[in-house]
Amino acid sequence: MTSIGDLRRRTYEELTRPSYSLSRRDMVLLNDNANLFGVNPAVQEILEEFDFSRLWAYPSESSDVLRHRIASEYGLSPEEVLVGNGSDEILDISAKSFINPGDLFSSPSPTFSMYKFYANLNMARISEKLLRPDFSLDAQAMLSESPKLVAVCQPNNPTANLFDQGEIRKLLAWKGCAVIVDEAYSDFCGSSMLSEVMNSNAGIDVRTFSKGYGIAGLRAGYAMARKEVIDELRRVRTPFGVNSFTEAIAARAMDHKAWVDEVVSKMRSERSYLASRLETLGFKVYPSCCNFLLCKSPVDGPNLVAALRDKGVAIRDCNPYPLLENHVRITIAPRSMLDILLERLGPLVSGGSK
Repeated sequence: MTSIGDLRRRTYEELTRPSYSLSRRDMVLLNDNANLFGVNPAVQEILEEFDFSRLWAYPSESSDVLRHRIASEYGLSPEEVLVGNGSDEILDISAKSFINPGDLFSSPSPTFSMYKFYANLNMARISEKLLRPDFSLDAQAMLSESPKLVAVCQPNNPTANLFDQGEIRKLLAWKGCAVIVDEAYSDFCGSSMLSEVMNSNAGIDVRTFSKGYGIAGLRAGYAMARKEVIDELRRVRTPFGVNSFTEAIAARAMDHKAWVDEVVSKMRSERSYLASRLETLGFKVYPSCCNFLLCKSPVDGPNLVAALRDKGVAIRDCNPYPLLENHVRITIAPRSMLDILLERLGPLVSGGSK
């Protein structure tokens, strides 16, 4: 009898899907870089206005309301914007659009693991180029093997630093490949590569509503690029990718800049507080322009992450990444949540994480 495993696509035999879920929803979740400072006011506003009796109807095929709102925000044409079910869908679409089986995909390492996942899914050859010891980017190394698609996170996850814009410009100037510039964390540092992307041949600026805008649970992301690039992405995008409720909230969320600015201000203050406390406990804390800190643990990193999980606090184990042995990543949160972390962390560090 044929099993489902016998029917599995052989080219995916070694593929492992990353998982970010935790079974205990009562945990203090400092592991996924969501905005922990509250929900965007747009949610309550749309709840009071939304016509739920129309949910029998399909949403806009291309999320036109949100697409036009994004275009207006950045001074673009709606034809230069593509909306997706989270920025993950944009990354998936980009890989589908530009990778043939056997084409080369290049990214720095360490960086966001989903770039490599979607490249593998589309049967690319993978070329990961180590960041320099100071976590800076070497664009020439990434281009040395003439990749077909490149992805770079600006600022970078998990290292929390901004790359030199000159290095990213080198990637965008390369004529032989498409270049994803993932600016998911740009709201926290005020950085933007959009003008450089729009002036490039095949650049794609990817953004999300999951971080600064505080609606990760609704899944909305978008790409901005030249029309001819967006047209290629749209060819493989499934229709109705974003539901009508999410679209309405995401469009309204863009009107709440003051709320985002307030969240960013609070996050920066708490980031300084946490960095100082962690250094007192013996952690090496790296400079951050994101809503998380990368730290080197004074004790075994994986054991520390597991011990904290047992105590109801989740942080990210970065040990599997190159250059990051015994490193952890901690999402910035309101003081009450950080104090729970610190209270439970202290004995584990001083006592050897037992």
